Amino acid sequence: MSLLEVEDLQTYFFTSDGIVRAVDGVSFEVETGESLGLVGESGAGKSVAVKSLMGLIREPGRIVNGSIKYDGQELTDLSEQELRRDIRGNEISIIFQDAMSALNPVFTVGEQIEEVIVENTDRSPTEARERAIELLDDVGIPDPAQRIDEYPHQYSGGMQQRAMIAMALACDPRLIIADEPTTALDVTIQAGILELFDEIQEKYETSMVYVTHDLGVVREVCDRVAVMYLGRVVESAPYEELYRNPKHPYTQSLINSVVTPDETLDELDPIGGTMPSAVSPPSGCRFRTRCSVEFGECSQLTPPLYDVGDEETHTTACLRYDDGVEREEPALHESTTSEPAVVEEQTDD
Repeated sequence: MSLLEVEDLQTYFFTSDGIVRAVDGVSFEVETGESLGLVGESGAGKSVAVKSLMGLIREPGRIVNGSIKYDGQELTDLSEQELRRDIRGNEISIIFQDAMSALNPVFTVGEQIEEVIVENTDRSPTEARERAIELLDDVGIPDPAQRIDEYPHQYSGGMQQRAMIAMALACDPRLIIADEPTTALDVTIQAGILELFDEIQEKYETSMVYVTHDLGVVREVCDRVAVMYLGRVVESAPYEELYRNPKHPYTQSLINSVVTPDETLDELDPIGGTMPSAVSPPSGCRFRTRCSVEFGECSQLTPPLYDVGDEETHTTACLRYDDGVEREEPALHESTTSEPAVVEEQTDD
């Protein structure tokens, strides 16, 4: 049994412009000790997917369908109180993109870490402070016994993110979600944070879900990758396999758009077009409006995830692989991918 199993997750937002199908039939698993990267452009649904895992979706959004199982327990059945008491922090922690916004400016860094420990464990305030100093030391904060009493604005951007990592580790969670944690940092600071994630995962034996749009980041920290596009997973594979042998046209385009230091290019190869609206996504394959190998059937059929690897660890949602082998034209068949959930728009009483 996997540590985390997400199946057919659908999270919608009910707005005045219509129903935003931000996450629309997403499935993935995370094994114990594994690091999974969720990759895609802005608007792909990555952050909504991971916030759904922790029950952090607020109005006008809600989970309308799907299963989220953590260590065999169905999280969608839990109340807000049960999630706060049993899951958040204790079992699953999240590190947000903007550490400065996530940290409370009127409390010291130490007070914020200590509060998490006291509220979620049986440690005394004195023990919580000692543990907070240990955590700050683990994440590379210099002079942690002194810096623990400083306020967030007295930390640099990189140190703020390290403090957020310390807070995420405060209750020894088994799964850490990192939602674009290096996006706001410069390249040199990014490298240090990514190295820290590797060290933390090894020392604390945690599993990780790493949300990013940067394939270079995935290369540093992830064992396996799930590529998302417009609310759906379009390809999933071990990292090395994905880079060596990408199957989905979107994944291929993402990789081709990355510039590496050892390459000399006459021009960049960006992905053409823009991502359609999640309010009115294209019929059939959602990438077809930007795809260079679109067939007529791509507008009629919604591709499921086909097994394309020898050990069923590589899947792709492209009709060209309907029997696991690439073909020039997809065979006509019925789609097995979930259709949008039938939901009623919410109205004010």
